[in-house]
Amino acid sequence: MSVKNITVDHDNQGRRIDNFLFSRFKNIPKSKIYRVIRKGEVRVNSKRVKPDIKLSENDLIRIPPNLYNYDRPIEVDLKKYSYLKDRVIYDDEDFLIFNKPSNFAVHSGTKNNLGLIDILRSILKNESLNLCHRLDKGTSGCLVIAKNQTFLRFFNNQLKDRKIKKIYHALVKDHISEEMQIYDTIDTATKGTYKKVSFKKDGKEAKSIFKPIKNFHESSLVQIQILTGRTHQIRAQCEKIKRNIANDSKYGCDIFNTHIKKSGIKRLGLHSFEISFVDMEDKRNTFFADYDDEFNKLIRFLDS
Repeated sequence: MSVKNITVDHDNQGRRIDNFLFSRFKNIPKSKIYRVIRKGEVRVNSKRVKPDIKLSENDLIRIPPNLYNYDRPIEVDLKKYSYLKDRVIYDDEDFLIFNKPSNFAVHSGTKNNLGLIDILRSILKNESLNLCHRLDKGTSGCLVIAKNQTFLRFFNNQLKDRKIKKIYHALVKDHISEEMQIYDTIDTATKGTYKKVSFKKDGKEAKSIFKPIKNFHESSLVQIQILTGRTHQIRAQCEKIKRNIANDSKYGCDIFNTHIKKSGIKRLGLHSFEISFVDMEDKRNTFFADYDDEFNKLIRFLDS
């Protein structure tokens, strides 16, 4: 296979060359992409480049044949996942809002060959789709997906400036009687070793606001607004205040989870209920994701 050249369009101007290649060759490990850049096999306007160089409109990118040879399309069973189309809450030219099911990883990984974003690109026939943010595998609810790089950068800037409003609903052990503001510092570096984040003084700030919604016998439904977006923030803070989330295998309460096993429901009791942000026309939009059947069943079990 011969060398191919790609001309940078307006939507991709200002992107780093490594990020451009990651999105263009989604099935190739990042380590391989970095390797071909270092070797000078990828060139911009016939010149060797470093991974952090930023692209301009009409730049000509030389793509070596080994990237195309290595790039294999992910095979998705369209019939198996066709039902996911019905979970699109909103759809316009820049983004869509998706009600993510529980037990779907948003990205592919070592234990799951298919990530939700891979499936959506196939069933919605749009390879330009990209995640604007993440949800844990077990968490359901509002997920924002960009249709172009311009909106993706626009949304990410709002995330950095903390202008995105995110509200979750959680089924937790015990009750809270009034609004609670929780401020912690979370160290995510431990996640790789222990699979859990920890609280340390030199960690990154994690702010949440807890409000009661409904009390059950020995559990409750609470609203949690996150003012920061740290890894496992809600789950770790719920464990810290002994309001562990239902069916949480990492941060949960064994006694509480054993009780829930009687219901036969295995999904995590955490749902991204509401998200609010400004669109490209400077209009604030607020979206809501309905509970799925399993979350409703879990509520009924805990309330019985």
